[in-house]
This record gives sequence, structure tokens and C-alpha cells, in this order.
Amino acid sequence: MRRFSLGATLSVSGLNLMSGGTSTVTDTPTTTTYDSKSASQRIGYGLTGQIAVTDHIAVAVGAYLRRIGYQFTTTVDTTSPVVVNGEVINIVTTTSAHEDTRARLIDVPLLVRYYSKGRHVPGPRWFIELGASWRSVRDIHTSLDSTDASGVVTCCTFTPAVPANRDARGFVGGAGFQLIDPVGIRVIPEVRYTRWLNQVFDSYTTHTAANQVEASITLAY
Repeated sequence: MRRFSLGATLSVSGLNLMSGGTSTVTDTPTTTTYDSKSASQRIGYGLTGQIAVTDHIAVAVGAYLRRIGYQFTTTVDTTSPVVVNGEVINIVTTTSAHEDTRARLIDVPLLVRYYSKGRHVPGPRWFIELGASWRSVRDIHTSLDSTDASGVVTCCTFTPAVPANRDARGFVGGAGFQLIDPVGIRVIPEVRYTRWLNQVFDSYTTHTAANQVEASITLAY
């Protein structure tokens, strides 16, 4: 294990970055339905650096780019009583608004790793790691359209969605292996779990997932 190492990392999330869902609120004479769907990508990438501080302990820091997104639809059904031939008939009219938001996330984990072998001992080794992570949302792009009661679609406005928090913090735990190929490249597969303490997007049925599970592989030198 070198004193200093730096490499490229590919990360694949096992869980969706956004948790979607549907919620209905009735306030007579209107019924409002909120529906969210994830439009995120599971693959992220970036750099990971490591410095050995003792024979068995190292500190690793990474910076990874991820793409997050969601589609959010608000549908309002309004019931109006109408008298037809002396009979009261309820007429329902529907309006809706659709939001499509995409953004970039930058995740920066800082981890302390314990290795099973001293850094001067040759051969593969396993490690466990604990630490914290910081997340920032950037480059938010939003498209908004609406449909009136006559079915006429108005498109589009492009005011960026306002996140609940531009930054988030979380705790991280993980485990992995360090393998060395014949030319000295370090191949480091690992799995991590991150528990985010606050959410970037948090509105109605639109929420950033609190739990993140990922598998990654780093090629370092």
C-alpha cells in the first residue's frame, strides 16, 4: 500500500436517488393529486485519493458526480353541480401542472480505512471504512407546463426548482478489497452505505432518498 494514491472511480447506486409516490388531498369541491417519479441515473463517477497514516490506517477522500432528476405532476379535479332538465349533475373539470427537473449532485465522502495487512506487506488485503459525506446540488434545470380545463396545454416555463437544501450531510460505512495487478495498478472494489441526514429535494411527494447503497470500483496508482 503506497503512502499516497489517486485513482478514478465508477460508482453504481443500488437504490434510486429519488423516492417517488402519490398523494391525494380532498378539500371539497376539489381533489388534488400529487405524483412524483424519479428520473435519476444510477451511475456516478469521479476521483478517489488516499493517504496512509499508519501501517494499517489510511484516510480516503472522494469527489463524485451524479445526475439526479424527477417528474412531478399536480392534478386538480373540481366538482361543480349543474342543473340539467331539473336534475342536479356533478360535472368534474380537471387541470394539471407538470414539472420536469434535472440537476447534478457532487458527493464528497471523507473516510477512515482500516486495512487487514500492514502497508509494507505485499499482496491483496481487505478493509473497512467509516466516515462522513457532504453533498451539494448544482446546475438545476426545470421545465414547467400546464393543462387547463379545456385541455389546452401551455408550455413551457423554465424557472429552476428551489431545493429544500442546497447541501446535505450524511454518515458513511463500507468495506472492500485492494488488489494489485502485475504493473502496480491498485484495483479497489467496495460497497458503501450512506445515511443522509437532510434532503436536497423535499416537497409533497418529491423526496431525495435518505438511504444510499452503492458498489464502486477504483483504479488507482
